[in-house]
Amino acid sequence: MFTFQKRKVTRQWTITNNAKIAGASFLISYLGLILGGFVAAPILEGDYLALAYPQRMQLGLGMLLESINGIAVICIAVMLYPIFKQYDEGIALIYLAFMSVEAFLSILGSTKAIALIELSEAYIDAGSVGEHFVTLGEIIIADRHWHMEMLTVFFLLGAFLFYFILYRTELVPWYIPLWGFIAVVGVIIFNAFIYTGIGLMLAVNLILVLPIIGNEFFVAIWLIIKGVDPSTIALE
Repeated sequence: MFTFQKRKVTRQWTITNNAKIAGASFLISYLGLILGGFVAAPILEGDYLALAYPQRMQLGLGMLLESINGIAVICIAVMLYPIFKQYDEGIALIYLAFMSVEAFLSILGSTKAIALIELSEAYIDAGSVGEHFVTLGEIIIADRHWHMEMLTVFFLLGAFLFYFILYRTELVPWYIPLWGFIAVVGVIIFNAFIYTGIGLMLAVNLILVLPIIGNEFFVAIWLIIKGVDPSTIALE
């Protein structure tokens, strides 16, 4: 009996701490994306053929910071898997798989931009604008863009499962996953308009995108401070 109680307490402690680490990882993920984009944007959105090699340290730092997003996403999935598998191991594995692909695409998309450094060096050494330099640069940028677009698909799939499990397990208050479901639909609508070429006002874009950002920050803070309610999961 004592051993069973000790094991139960240990598992509750593990669940609580895993939730806190997952919450911190949500924040680290956004921090990496924001800082990485801020550092690298002047190069990637400018004349990258002329800037990437001279400012290679800045570009490398930006991509390193951006890659933190992928590492944090993996950490979220790994920390939540032991919790989610108590509800349904199959769904937990699918969630882990979606998050792993998202993380892989995030890191790969970031490292793609590093290839611009060597291309920029060759471009500068050539001393003239060659059509092949422009074409190769556009291919690298397009390749990175579509990696990020595919990342969005797996982000949405993972987010849907995340909120579904939170709703079914009642690990957090019901309004958090409900807010999450609505926010995921908003992001889907936002991307649908982009793919169909329909332009929207900035205010509409913000209405569609901000709910998911706000929800993930809220979830992060909730998990760090409150954790989850282990009593809603059957601990063996």
